[in-house]
Amino acid sequence: MALPNKEKYEQKKIDNLIQYLRLYYDKGQPIDYEILVDGFKAVRRTNDPDMFTMFENFVTADTRSIEVLLFTGSSNNNEKRIFYFGDQPKEGLSGLDVKNIVDEEVQRKLREKEYETLKDDNKKLQQHIADLESEVEELEKQNARLEMKQSPLNSFLGDIGSSLVESFVKRNPKLMAAFPGGEALAGLLQSNNDEQAEEQLPESEVSFKPKSNPSSTIREEDQAAIQFVNQLKSQFTKDEFERVLHILQTLADDKSKIDLIMNHVNIKQQA
Repeated sequence: MALPNKEKYEQKKIDNLIQYLRLYYDKGQPIDYEILVDGFKAVRRTNDPDMFTMFENFVTADTRSIEVLLFTGSSNNNEKRIFYFGDQPKEGLSGLDVKNIVDEEVQRKLREKEYETLKDDNKKLQQHIADLESEVEELEKQNARLEMKQSPLNSFLGDIGSSLVESFVKRNPKLMAAFPGGEALAGLLQSNNDEQAEEQLPESEVSFKPKSNPSSTIREEDQAAIQFVNQLKSQFTKDEFERVLHILQTLADDKSKIDLIMNHVNIKQQA
């Protein structure tokens, strides 16, 4: 809080102050003010220059000082000018000064407390964001691992169809050798199974097998899958291929029929 401006009372100084307030009032920028006579509010807060001289009604021979408070805008911040009568009073704090100082200190403490609370909330929020980002990163890694384990036939036949075809390929490697690309696809599918089995080993078993290049394996799988599916499609008309997929769906719904179909195929091969 700025120290008050203290000076001896002179009518000329009061007149200059009134002229100052009237000038800004006429310019459309009125200034709020308040006048206290020995601590008593002789003129309550206003911006009307004509009310300034009302304080004279409360001035007596015993009056010690007149305080003029010039406010900043609509806030309570103000510039205090004290005009004293007779000798300059000894330095000290009046009751009003003490109240203003206490009020200002209270407001400062409240602002500090609010700032510390906001800072603490912000710290907790930042930690929460970091935790969420870690969870998202872990989920992305898990999703990538699942995609790596996914059969290369999924994009062509769907989950059910690829599962059935993949089972057929693995159980009949000799039969697949008769199809162009079939033997390579069977080898890749077996390689995938071997890699998944290695990942499921207990942690106590340490493997020093060099890592394969995932991007290279995926491209080989895709090429083999495309070649195999195209070869498979070429063996049937569109209508026949749709019926084959329908058969696959039927087997998916009732897996007990798979062995029946396989036995029938094996019998045909042996005949």
